[in-house]
Amino acid sequence: MNEIELTKLFVEYKETANKLADLDLKIKEEVLRLGVSQQIAGVKATYYQPGNETPDYETAARLATNVPPETIKKYTTTTTSVKWSEVCREAGIEVPPGAPKPGRVVVKV
Repeated sequence: MNEIELTKLFVEYKETANKLADLDLKIKEEVLRLGVSQQIAGVKATYYQPGNETPDYETAARLATNVPPETIKKYTTTTTSVKWSEVCREAGIEVPPGAPKPGRVVVKV
């Protein structure tokens, strides 16, 4: 494949992506109008009913003036993580290399 053929592929890809975006919008509008998920020809459009976002409990609690510190402490969790690479380095542990990963290409529009 020469440079001109590759350029043509890129142009065709962009045109197809634009067409796909247009189809995506039309499908979403129609499924939203119907209010029911659809699956046709291996393509699935899932309908999600309207709802409410999760309230911002943290901001509400921080703005309130009557929350005792004990209540906050009661519902506070702490997690511990270990930097295993540092543990191995400090302990002088020889770690085998990770599995090789093949090269890859990401195409974006």
